[in-house]
Amino acid sequence: MHIKLDKEYEVKVTLGTIRDIERIFDKSFFDVINMVATMKIEEQIKLLYIGVKKANPDMTEKSFSDLCDDNLGLAELIETLEKYLFALQFPGLTEAEVEEKLAKKPSGTGKAKAG
Repeated sequence: MHIKLDKEYEVKVTLGTIRDIERIFDKSFFDVINMVATMKIEEQIKLLYIGVKKANPDMTEKSFSDLCDDNLGLAELIETLEKYLFALQFPGLTEAEVEEKLAKKPSGTGKAKAG
């Protein structure tokens, strides 16, 4: 996954990113997902930064936050977070592939929603 700010940055969407999210927010990944809609913008940016930092180790949280402030609108931030959370749960799959995969599972095992 990538995010376009002043240029394109890779965003890691691996299990390691999920583990970092849990450690930094001190909550399970699914608890974090459920609270995204009520997070302050600063917290939402921090959530996204975790994936950016894994792919871009020299990026500081302050510089990422400044890039977001200068290059994103609120709708873009929300859309990017939705894509990020989706990609973390189903890396490499399209939405259609996920829907097909979920249709094959027994009921009650669907994907978590991002807010």
